[in-house]
Amino acid sequence: MKQKILVSGSSVVDLVFKGKVFSQRTKNGRISLAFGGKYVPEEFFQFYGGGGSNCAISLARQGFDVCLWSHIGPDIFGKQFLKNLKQEKVKTNLVKMKAKQTPLSSILLTPEGERTIINFRSDADQLELDRGVEKEFVKRDWFVLFSLAKLSKEKKLKIIKKAKNSGMKVFLSLHGTEYFKGFSYLKDYFKLTDVLHLNAHELADIFGGNAPDFDFKHTNFAQKLKLPLLLVTHDVKGSFAYTQDGIYYQPILKAETVVDTTGAGDAWASGFLGEYLKTQSIKKAMIFAAKNSSSVIQKLGAHNGLIRNI
Repeated sequence: MKQKILVSGSSVVDLVFKGKVFSQRTKNGRISLAFGGKYVPEEFFQFYGGGGSNCAISLARQGFDVCLWSHIGPDIFGKQFLKNLKQEKVKTNLVKMKAKQTPLSSILLTPEGERTIINFRSDADQLELDRGVEKEFVKRDWFVLFSLAKLSKEKKLKIIKKAKNSGMKVFLSLHGTEYFKGFSYLKDYFKLTDVLHLNAHELADIFGGNAPDFDFKHTNFAQKLKLPLLLVTHDVKGSFAYTQDGIYYQPILKAETVVDTTGAGDAWASGFLGEYLKTQSIKKAMIFAAKNSSSVIQKLGAHNGLIRNI
């Protein structure tokens, strides 16, 4: 019997502007646009994204019973988003139109797949426990929390503690700004976490260092951070999994063509979790995660390349 999953996180409409103009307007590896300038890309696309939505849809495509807990706005974008989630067979009883506006991202994309994101979050991160959420906690086996950058640590911890007290296991992926605050700030989260996912730069931030200075292949960071299972993605250098007893490494699966890297990290994390729940194998989960991430970056949008594996 497949485990039931509750995912909490953002739902964002992605407005993608793709063109050579963004490749031409770069300086020191960054897009450099002028005040008063007008830039005309060749293509425009509208997609659905956000860490919570990306993860929920990925797990649903893997065959899991998934409920998304997220806020959207009572606008045309929110209505479109809700329709898309239902088409993807994600349960939406906890997707509420309580935000003032649906969060939006304007993505400036080069033909080579590099992107700059301008993100409007609205007040959608302000989730609150209520009777409906608590009922869902009792029904489900895993609680997955993605980012919620504007929700306070106090409120996040209250939600996570409720999930744990309801018998759920916790998969956590915090916003990058929280890792800057170091282990003393993060340890309250870690005590409640069964699986933590972050990238190599965020891991380095915890220790106040730079990722190139760390020995990811030989240092057991799960032991250092007192975590049961720690997952670290390291760009083109691959990914690592750490348990209290061992270290696992998975090289990237190189994509034939990189079209859009949006959602690659979410695809890796959700791919790992789904396959791990099915097989209880860290190695198999890392391979599937790499496949899911590689597939996503070969197509436009955070959802279009997500693997269906039911």
